[in-house]
Amino acid sequence: MRCFVYCLMTSLLLTSLSFANANVSGAADKAYKEGQYYMKRGRVALAAKEWEKAVSLSPSFVDALYDLGGAYFLLDKPQLAEQYWDKVLQVEPGNVKAMDSLGYLYTQKGMFDEAKAMIEKAIATDPKYANAYINLGFILATLERVDEAIQNWQKALEVEPDNLKAHENLARIYLSIGKEAESIATWQKVLTIQKDYAFAYYNLGLIYGGQNDVAKAIAFYQKAVTAEPKFAAAHNNLGFLFAMQKNAEEAAKHYLKAIEGNPQYFNAYTNLAALYDHTNQVDKAIEVLKSLSLQTPQDPVVFNNIGFLLAKQSKHKDALEYYRKSVSVNPGYPNAHYNLAESLSALKQNAEAVKHYEKCIELVPNSPQNQETLEKIKKLSRTAP
Repeated sequence: MRCFVYCLMTSLLLTSLSFANANVSGAADKAYKEGQYYMKRGRVALAAKEWEKAVSLSPSFVDALYDLGGAYFLLDKPQLAEQYWDKVLQVEPGNVKAMDSLGYLYTQKGMFDEAKAMIEKAIATDPKYANAYINLGFILATLERVDEAIQNWQKALEVEPDNLKAHENLARIYLSIGKEAESIATWQKVLTIQKDYAFAYYNLGLIYGGQNDVAKAIAFYQKAVTAEPKFAAAHNNLGFLFAMQKNAEEAAKHYLKAIEGNPQYFNAYTNLAALYDHTNQVDKAIEVLKSLSLQTPQDPVVFNNIGFLLAKQSKHKDALEYYRKSVSVNPGYPNAHYNLAESLSALKQNAEAVKHYEKCIELVPNSPQNQETLEKIKKLSRTAP
């Protein structure tokens, strides 16, 4: 089964008034509402502080206990999240949101048996709680129990026919088991629920691209970037497809938009550089890779590729700088050693060239190219100073 990331949809911070909140003090309620104010503005730590105050004033304040667990989960403090969700169940044993959230937490910790048991308890308590079916489906999919995962997501849709996450998970898992038609139909259903949902268009583009239906793939990617103009992955894929069609101008435009949308979407830099190289714009390709190297100073491939393009222009002295950076970052990268040897040889620095050819053979002793490399070593050894 191909690896897909399924959508876990927890009920974190989706509070509803509990009967256990009846004895909440006015001060606790005020602190709770202050926490909600901060959470809506993304200030999670401040929200947690207010909710701590609320539960200190009213220890059985279920909504505050529950949301405090959610805040600590978002703050990457799972032990505290578990502690407060457990407290919810101590106060209100039938709270399905707390059960489901604990199941989610156990899933994140790789405790699948415990997660499954907790979520099944939530379902037994409230068979119409759709979110629990979604999370149980995720666990089963992770355990490669695909049919059962599908059944649970379908149950979620029986409860909530327009549940977006259930549809998305079904679309992904259908594709992972080769049911492309079902995946397409499900993504189309998603678009009836949430019009102009860029991610749905993007996934349809991926499917049609995989089927080599370039026209449909382009059409869906274009819808994706219309819905979300800074969608870097969609722009990158458009660039790739236009490059396949030898439409270099459109390809470059979309690669540049991908970089603009997400300067850390590194594939777009590499693809743009390759496009410039293939269209005899080597200087532009070098500049793109130099820009990338500033963001990826530990990537030997980028330095090697800059060196290769400089060597292609017979700028071997400049190429040496980047090849040396590449082998400095990763002494075990054979391509950089070989290319460094090539430029050293071109500059008549034969003794050092031999060392790097030999290092390349040492790193990949079974390479079919080694015989040719040995011939180069012999030739250079005869003329080395």
